[in-house]
Amino acid sequence: MTQPVQTRIIGFAVLAVLAVLGACKGGHRESPAQDPPRPTDAALPDANLDECRATAARVPSLPAPQRAQALLDGCRPCGDWGPLLAWNTPATDGGPSRTAIEQAMIACKAFCEPNAKQRFLGTLDAARGQPTRTPWRFLGEICKAEVSAVPDTRFMGAPYFALDRIARAIGDPGRLAAIELPLPALSLTGVGVDLASSPLTAPEAGPVALTVDASQILLGALPVGKLSAAGISVSGDYPGTPIEPKALAAALGKLELAGHPVALLAPNGLGAARIADVIAAAGGHDLRLAVAAQALRGWSIPGTVPISLLDKPPPGTSGIRLTLGASPGEAMKAAKATPRAELLRAPVTVALDSTATVASLATLLGALGYFEVKAVVLVKPAAKPPAGKP
Repeated sequence: MTQPVQTRIIGFAVLAVLAVLGACKGGHRESPAQDPPRPTDAALPDANLDECRATAARVPSLPAPQRAQALLDGCRPCGDWGPLLAWNTPATDGGPSRTAIEQAMIACKAFCEPNAKQRFLGTLDAARGQPTRTPWRFLGEICKAEVSAVPDTRFMGAPYFALDRIARAIGDPGRLAAIELPLPALSLTGVGVDLASSPLTAPEAGPVALTVDASQILLGALPVGKLSAAGISVSGDYPGTPIEPKALAAALGKLELAGHPVALLAPNGLGAARIADVIAAAGGHDLRLAVAAQALRGWSIPGTVPISLLDKPPPGTSGIRLTLGASPGEAMKAAKATPRAELLRAPVTVALDSTATVASLATLLGALGYFEVKAVVLVKPAAKPPAGKP
């Protein structure tokens, strides 16, 4: 290589080094536009634990169905719960963006390992707007105790995850030990009974519950969440174990009900005559129809209609008689037209025709509750005689 060529190469190298050094010395230059930084797996600092702990101190005095909402309102250790609680609403329908959900999860240290993050976010878009909690179930299956998904994932969802994070943030055993939260009545697969609604609902139900369908009766205890510094522990064996009608009265007699009525959970489309069968088998124990009581967005817990269900009136009493079909309208009109004193004189008898459902019964019971009726006798439709006989 000739000397002039070597000189030119060295000169270009020196100029390049000088240019880099000049940029590093502080000469300001506009940087090209960049994408916003991606969130990192680090928790946001909590600046509101004092309010958290104050909320925890007053929550035990609230009615049970209001406690979870009070905790969410007064304790936000990793930011606004809005993106998580509204996760199922698609962004096109006014819901949070995918990025907002991801950032909220990361702020709460939701992902115990990379696979949990991948499975949650990988199923998120397909689940939004659908009646499913698939992303949360995956999170529970992978992270287990780290998100209170033990012994199973049936309760996993945004409210349950948020309450787990609140419990861990408060961390004070003295405050947390007094907090018990009613949980949705869900089976092992995360499915609950499609309860009817009622115009009058008492927020409490159970703790003992009967779950009824067309073929079986299950006896168990409704689930309750107890908070601790390690998250949420769940008590209750809901939906419980199958029991034969002939053994039901004895089984209820062995339980320490302590004056609490037994909640009776049944699908809203089930024939109401089936409810009458269960009441007759219960041997006079105080049964009350369970109905849906909304505790949090997307989280329904059972309440009850505050009316005792009987299979026969007390001796020496006789009340008015209403007939209930698929629609409660006529029975409600008849009740409204009845003088109040007569309506309250004795338990109201409700004669169920073959079209009456749990849904129509729940509506009628709610209306009677407004008239302060305390007990109702359910009477099944008369059996049809065999064909060819009068």
